[in-house]
Amino acid sequence: MKIYAIMSITHDDKKGLMSISPDFGFVGRLCLDLTVTGDMGYGARFERLVSPKELRRWFSIGPLRLANIRVGPAGVEAAKALRGAIWRVVGAVLAKAAPAPRDVRFINRMARESALARELLPGAESMRWHRPTAAQALATIAQDAVVLLGDPTQRARIHRCENPKCRVVFYDDSRPGLRRWCAPNRCGDRIRAQLYRDRHRITCAGK
Repeated sequence: MKIYAIMSITHDDKKGLMSISPDFGFVGRLCLDLTVTGDMGYGARFERLVSPKELRRWFSIGPLRLANIRVGPAGVEAAKALRGAIWRVVGAVLAKAAPAPRDVRFINRMARESALARELLPGAESMRWHRPTAAQALATIAQDAVVLLGDPTQRARIHRCENPKCRVVFYDDSRPGLRRWCAPNRCGDRIRAQLYRDRHRITCAGK
């Protein structure tokens, strides 16, 4: 199932950037979903993990579907630290640069912790998480980052949205691997509309 980022298409003329919705967005890959909860260079006002309640809400509506998980201030700080490490390493990969060793070590350290485990319900017709914790959820996210970054085939499918006013990084799970936008019906539509307006303006000017 594809889940694309929920982004506003409002243009911020002062910064030349796409304004981001104040709510959470999802780009279709667990560890990258965490990265779009931060400012991504837009500024602190776009920080989404502003309280334990908000991190708990992210866990509940995100891919892990962790309802009513207990989260404290330490959990929020750990989530932000993991998010920052993933964001910087992914940025280095896209820039074809070496990631900071401290970020790699931090992701590895988080990934070695106990992760979430599933169990069957009576009747073996459905499943649930077995006594999930916030720490286990973060370990699961870190493990996903290890798999994504450590597998050359998967790493090659990490892309940044081609909208120059957007900084979202996503995992391209399309068969041909040619996805260009974080959300085709958002950034894709906006860029196509801009190209159309530019062509129309050039045509009118030439008459």
